[in-house]
Amino acid sequence: MANIEEKKTKAQTRENNTGIYRNHKDGVAYKLFSGKKESLSLYNSIMKTEYADPDELGVVTLNSAIYIGRKNDNAIILHFNMLLTEFQTTFNPNMPLRTLIYVANEYEKYIAEHELNLYSEYIQEIPTPHFVTLYYGSKEQPEKQILKLSNAYKCKDENPELELMETQYNVNPSYNEELKRRCPELDGYIKYVEKTRKYHRQGMTYEEAVKKSVDECIEEGILKEFFIKNKAEVISMTIFEYDEEEHMRLEREEQYRKGEACGEKRGIEIGEKKGRIFGAIGILKDLGMSESEIKNQIRTKYKLNKDEIEKYFKEYTKQ
Repeated sequence: MANIEEKKTKAQTRENNTGIYRNHKDGVAYKLFSGKKESLSLYNSIMKTEYADPDELGVVTLNSAIYIGRKNDNAIILHFNMLLTEFQTTFNPNMPLRTLIYVANEYEKYIAEHELNLYSEYIQEIPTPHFVTLYYGSKEQPEKQILKLSNAYKCKDENPELELMETQYNVNPSYNEELKRRCPELDGYIKYVEKTRKYHRQGMTYEEAVKKSVDECIEEGILKEFFIKNKAEVISMTIFEYDEEEHMRLEREEQYRKGEACGEKRGIEIGEKKGRIFGAIGILKDLGMSESEIKNQIRTKYKLNKDEIEKYFKEYTKQ
């Protein structure tokens, strides 16, 4: 826990010093694709289109000052298509649920801005949604996969009445190269991330690795204008993002350890209970009781339902 608390304190200090706040979530990718030109490049790459005029596009990314805790990474409307894109350094199977919340807010905003009448007898047309996650984390993921909202449903249904499908593209080096080729900004950003990881693995502190990577990208012409203009902010944001990611990793490890200990304890309890039940079944059999009488006795004593008692009997007879 000490490591986690140190990371929390370190991240909070950096937030105070740089003006970057967790609930605002201004990451480097968000900053890079906040402009129309860069957003259009990303849109063309993902949607496989060739639009040339950035002014035709509307950047509709949610503003956390209005939608508290509901700030997405990039949202674009172009010719009645709405593309919501999220940048992820860790795999998150809950992205469809998060995206459902985002797109509901996006439509709420769209309806208000265009004064749509939801009580009209005529269909009120809205943009067609498309959902994408760009994954560039360090853990292995497939080149492309579809994440479904219905995977989270407790009660499974072959034809769910509400479904949301999100396409996750792995954009790490050697994955989805054509997609990155069509979007130089995305390609440059991934090269920057990879440089930072490489220098950090070689023994540099993360701060040293970030600074060296930014300077090297400028020298090599990788997102040169962006890095020159936003150098200090990019360095601060990248370091903060790393601290937050590391903090989340430590939190997951801590919760896993707690769960492991809890599971071990629970396993012992279940084993002991099963042993008592099996012992009772054996004793009652020796007393000459019928199977139905034994089941009634066991069910009452251990407060089991019909399915549970049948399960225990099947396991007992297999011994």
